Amino acid sequence: MKLSLAFGLSGAVILPVLYEVYANISAAAGLVLIAVWAVCAGAKFSALKFKEAFMGMVCTLAYAGILGVICYIVIHPKVSDMLNRRSVYFQLSLKQQAYFVLYAVLISLCMFLVWGGIFGVKKAIERFRLNREKTGEYIDKAFDDDEDML
Repeated sequence: MKLSLAFGLSGAVILPVLYEVYANISAAAGLVLIAVWAVCAGAKFSALKFKEAFMGMVCTLAYAGILGVICYIVIHPKVSDMLNRRSVYFQLSLKQQAYFVLYAVLISLCMFLVWGGIFGVKKAIERFRLNREKTGEYIDKAFDDDEDML
């Protein structure tokens, strides 16, 4: 639960900031930074057991989503005032905002893909190790002199 709180709360603050990056600096940079957050979270959750990791990632997305809206309400006016004083603030249309939310959700779901990939690789390595040990036992038994083959 500590990981879900840490990534959920950090995501709640990061996502509104990355929305402003997406809207005013670079769409690609904003989306890449969301992907970095999702990959880091997926990698950290892969150290946990299956059920704990899955529930943690679901909670992370819930925390980041719900608290992200609250942080957006706080962060957005301050960022727009700051940018209006220094340069031009670009407000996205409702359709563009919906696309950002869609992209952010889809990229955040990649957290599950990263976690699943790492989890699968760990299970495959574990299976290969087990098979290697069993093969060694079979070979030892095949050449064991104590047993009669007749």
